Amino acid sequence: MKSLILPVLAAAVALSTPAFAADEINVSNGISAAGAPLAAHGVDLVALVNDGNPVEGFATHSATYDGASYYFTTAANREAFEANPAAFLPQHGGFCSFGVSVGKKFDGDPDQYLVADGKLYLFLNAETRAAFLKDVVNTAKTADDQWANIKSVAVGEL
Repeated sequence: MKSLILPVLAAAVALSTPAFAADEINVSNGISAAGAPLAAHGVDLVALVNDGNPVEGFATHSATYDGASYYFTTAANREAFEANPAAFLPQHGGFCSFGVSVGKKFDGDPDQYLVADGKLYLFLNAETRAAFLKDVVNTAKTADDQWANIKSVAVGEL
């Protein structure tokens, strides 16, 4: 009986860590090649921000930041991210910024994005993106204020 306690405890801890990260950062289920949950649906955030190109990156060009893995199409893009992650990370943990503005955590889709004032915003769909675009400044401010309140709240608890 004692021999089972340690493996079961280790498995519980290992499984709980990605779930906690998923509450604060929008990550996919499963573990990436780097051993951390995959963020931004595997889309190269540098290509998205710099070129407006939501292209999937590769595990061979990955970086881990704040407990999540990010994939890039080139080593140069990975290096740009590693040099300044804040320039490329999506706002509100990668959740839908419009959803966050109303106190919810919805999946952020890199195909539905906006770069405004040097910040990357992701959205659930075209409708939430359009709603955000109606008043970018005020909706972004509301989302920032809400994010401070819901960042650490588990998705299922909202």
